[in-house]
Amino acid sequence: MIRNRGENMRVAIIDDVMQEAEDTKTLVLSRDAASNTIIFSSGTEFVQAYKDKHDFDVIFLDIEMHGLDGLDGLETARAIREYDQQVVIVFTTRMAQYAVAGYEVDAISYLVKPISAESFALAWRKIERIVSSRVVEQIAIETTDGNLYVKTSDIYYMEVRSHKLYYYTAHGVLTAWNSLKAAFTQVKNSNFALISRYNVVNLAHVNKYDPVSGDIMVHDTLLHVSRSARREISNKLLEFHARTA
Repeated sequence: MIRNRGENMRVAIIDDVMQEAEDTKTLVLSRDAASNTIIFSSGTEFVQAYKDKHDFDVIFLDIEMHGLDGLDGLETARAIREYDQQVVIVFTTRMAQYAVAGYEVDAISYLVKPISAESFALAWRKIERIVSSRVVEQIAIETTDGNLYVKTSDIYYMEVRSHKLYYYTAHGVLTAWNSLKAAFTQVKNSNFALISRYNVVNLAHVNKYDPVSGDIMVHDTLLHVSRSARREISNKLLEFHARTA
């Protein structure tokens, strides 16, 4: 599932042994106390809740569930994959040989019960890398037509003109009641840079930059970098490309 930046991790634990489910939950909370963690006592219960609303980032699944009420552990994993190819699945098991089944449903790891803090920490770091790569950053823009949520990656640049702020985006131009300074503050931790008192640009959409003339091509528009900002923009572009290479 794609997540918005700032949202808490959503974790499901599927285990028919309540004490073991609680033990897993304790480990989750030890790594992320703010996570939204829910226990399901059967695969059938989980699949019924999940199939219409894919609202978890990671699922800890007891592969040895017997499925007395319907789905066993592996059947639950297969059912999950019918609805969601992206959610992170981690098997929990008392017998390591069950881990082989993980290849069939793209489980990223398996944890042998009783789960040690060390093995859980290793799995959790892997989970965090995968989930964080799916984070989508959005900002709220107060436009003349009302509030809109826009992905920062879809913004090419911003421009202040005649006391109005214009967002040039992949979906068209948005007109907002905001200052350029306030708009830049919203995206300051993203891939944006202030190039003049008139423009903020998304470095991901810069196609060409001449630090001598100050000409900068953003998407398909030629803008101008103020003389005082040219060195900083050169450095920011170098940092951006090194970070995203």
